[in-house]
Amino acid sequence: MTHTLHRRGTVENLKRDYVILAMLARGINDRDPEAKQNLYEIGKIFKQHGPENIITENVWKISTVITASFKDIETVKRILKILKEKKFGISIVVSGLISEIKRVASELGLSPHTGHFSLGVFGKKDLLPEEKVLEITTMCGHHCVSPQSVKYHANLIKNNKISLEKAVEKLAKPCVCGITNKSRIREILERILQEN
Repeated sequence: MTHTLHRRGTVENLKRDYVILAMLARGINDRDPEAKQNLYEIGKIFKQHGPENIITENVWKISTVITASFKDIETVKRILKILKEKKFGISIVVSGLISEIKRVASELGLSPHTGHFSLGVFGKKDLLPEEKVLEITTMCGHHCVSPQSVKYHANLIKNNKISLEKAVEKLAKPCVCGITNKSRIREILERILQEN
């Protein structure tokens, strides 16, 4: 799930940002009706644990992937514990701070078999928007949340033309994967507004 690797922020605020992906394996179980049903059940488990965002439910039945974002590692731990007990036979990927994920996996007796790391940004970094804007845009790994949209909605809030909550919803909506973390968007927008 490399599209979740490039999230930006401090260690402290990234401790409130985790993504879980459940995915069928192409050519192995992606056409298996039982596996599809298990994937749907995983989506329900995600939803029961109060995700910050989740891929829209009408996609669950036709997709081979379900993704959701969560604001704390303890919720992720509870979900992983349930998934381990249910033995769905479906690949689960967790993105976030590796130290926290490894700790939770160890506590649950899970052994991650793969780790992906972002090596950062190369090239003309001076063309990038400011860091606070990147903290929001990088939450959508397919870059469906644009820097211009972040600035536009921050200005609307500043001029009392839209509420903070409405702006959060508007910014999260283009991320069809459901991996933008709405509570982090809210926090970052508040910081942007305080500094302007």
